[in-house]
Amino acid sequence: MLQAEAGVDSVAPSDMMDGRVGAIREALDAHDFMDTAIMAYAAKFNSAYYGPFQDAMGSSKAAGTRLLSKATYQLDPANRRQALNEAALDEDEGADFIMVKPAGGVSGHHS
Repeated sequence: MLQAEAGVDSVAPSDMMDGRVGAIREALDAHDFMDTAIMAYAAKFNSAYYGPFQDAMGSSKAAGTRLLSKATYQLDPANRRQALNEAALDEDEGADFIMVKPAGGVSGHHS
């Protein structure tokens, strides 16, 4: 993986969709942006740390429906193997940096 340097352009797709990093790497390379780094949001754990932000944005209530629950796409903190697999997939697709959120303990897990 590349080491970050001052002045290096990068992109950071935050949707965590499988294949996203590979598609972006392919498009960047096809347009001669081989030096543009990709930071993958490889693992985003479901955590109570996000609660205040979700409350402020109104997304935690979302018209009383579970359809907008962030838990539908965030990882279960107890499933670290899935997080490692997701990070490996992103690296294989060309990610230069891997982000795990939250970076601290995930003991604030909620359903």
